[in-house]
Amino acid sequence: MSPSAIKPYHWANTALFYYLLAILAWAPLPLASNRDWSTVLLAGLLLSALAACLLLIRLGHVQATAALRRSRPALYALAATQLWVLTQLLLGITVAPEATGHALLLGVALVAAFTLVLLLVDSRQRILHISQFMVGCAVFQAFFASAMMMSDLTQLPLLDKTFLRSSASGTYVNRNHLAGFLEMNLAIGIGMLVAQLHRYPANGWREFMRRTIDTLLSRKFRLRLYLAIMVVALVLTRSRMGNVAFFSSLLFCGVLGMVLQQRVTRGAVLFFVSLLLIDIYIVGNWFGVDQVVERLQRTTLDTEKRDEVAIDSIAMWQDNFWLGTGADSFFQSYVYGGYMSPDSLYYRHAENDYLEIGSGFGFIGFALLGTAVLTSLWQSFKAQRQRHSRLLQGLGLASAMGITSILIHSFTDFNLHIPANSLWFVVLLAFAWIAVSGVEPPADRDEHR
Repeated sequence: MSPSAIKPYHWANTALFYYLLAILAWAPLPLASNRDWSTVLLAGLLLSALAACLLLIRLGHVQATAALRRSRPALYALAATQLWVLTQLLLGITVAPEATGHALLLGVALVAAFTLVLLLVDSRQRILHISQFMVGCAVFQAFFASAMMMSDLTQLPLLDKTFLRSSASGTYVNRNHLAGFLEMNLAIGIGMLVAQLHRYPANGWREFMRRTIDTLLSRKFRLRLYLAIMVVALVLTRSRMGNVAFFSSLLFCGVLGMVLQQRVTRGAVLFFVSLLLIDIYIVGNWFGVDQVVERLQRTTLDTEKRDEVAIDSIAMWQDNFWLGTGADSFFQSYVYGGYMSPDSLYYRHAENDYLEIGSGFGFIGFALLGTAVLTSLWQSFKAQRQRHSRLLQGLGLASAMGITSILIHSFTDFNLHIPANSLWFVVLLAFAWIAVSGVEPPADRDEHR
């Protein structure tokens, strides 16, 4: 990349971008920010970053981007969701005002994060920086989770949790939520790796061998190694739906991506086949993918308790279909509202994001959030079809795969109610709009569209 292709930034703009990266690095560390104090801290950090960004806009050091302008359907839907939660508070619709107040604070902060990414990730180099940084955070979690699982340590200072040797959980309380975090970052890594694949097949074996050697000596090989490390950690979580969601989204979005990008080449096919075969059969078998399969085979309605809370949650939503019981009020409604079945367990969450969001936010809030997610997902597909830039196509694939994986996982878990994971998910939503809108100035001819 020539020096003239690198977009110049004011020092305050650069500092704010790295402040955003620091917030992303912090979010998963204190139990995924899933405690009242850490949620409030995360929200404060994001809102302070947005306040600084607004000041820089006023001073002319940050400019409105095409992605921000184009993302209005999703941005307005996210903002309207927070207005609806505020309405639940003001009108006394919620049965748990304190919990709904926390949900409002976090929701506003996530809207701020969405806006910050759209404003600050406005060049090719920043797309690469934030993608590499997020993958790096996941590699750290993968190493840490695997090391703690294989060690004799069960407690660490300043981390209020017990580590179990039966599964990897990292700095997360629940292994399923670490799996959700890894799913999203695997999607980012795969998208960035696809962006580096050659557009056209090699002309003969000589060029094929040259490309292979170049790959082994380049950053692509390092990124491929990072993907393998994250797959190892994903398998070690023993999360049934986490593994199913990732590999399902990989298969679906991988095939669709090759079609949309018109890149059904030998290299692209070999890449996705290697992900499936090498990671599942070689890496996965070595680190115990058979245990995940065994857990899936043992899963029946007789042994699984989540179906009971799902049935109870459906009844809760039916009784409060339009208005809901209040954002994040599930526990109070479930336990004290008479919806818990006599033989059910005390669940703090519905173990299903769709049912928990629907019963808490009501159909009004559910529809608003669904609008933001589905419009963003559609843009991620459009980016792969319409953009000519390999980087933007890869970013679109990363967004599509990460969103799809969490949407699948959400049928049996509550990743979207974990602050760190909801933050990562919002960043993926923003990536879709950046991918379809493009960045300026172009780094080269291939980046022009």
